[in-house]
Amino acid sequence: MKREVSRKEELRELKTKARAIQARLDLLGIRIGGIQQGAPVISQWMACVDVEKCVACGICQEACPVGAIAIEECARLDVQRCMGCGRCVQECPKGALSLRPTRFPAQYQTRSWGRGNSPPPRRMNDAM
Repeated sequence: MKREVSRKEELRELKTKARAIQARLDLLGIRIGGIQQGAPVISQWMACVDVEKCVACGICQEACPVGAIAIEECARLDVQRCMGCGRCVQECPKGALSLRPTRFPAQYQTRSWGRGNSPPPRRMNDAM
């Protein structure tokens, strides 16, 4: 039998989610401000381009809040500017972008993930 959620419980849950989202937005705002002022970017994630899938449409370039993507034959990433926010990954219609860790957590250090020995890319629906 399905339990009915009261409006009060639903409101409490939505407020909790809203606080988490606001905290994330505040952090991104601080990082964007620092990047615009020339501060180095320190992120656990970095966007990566699959050149075989990229069609150089420029949608990722428009989505990037810090201008870390240039379009040539395909998207090119400025690794000094990328803050790992994932907006480009979400917007790419061809799925040519993914996020990869910049540092490898302990659980990845002893495993072989195949070519390049890097863990699989992080998709936007993975836990943050």
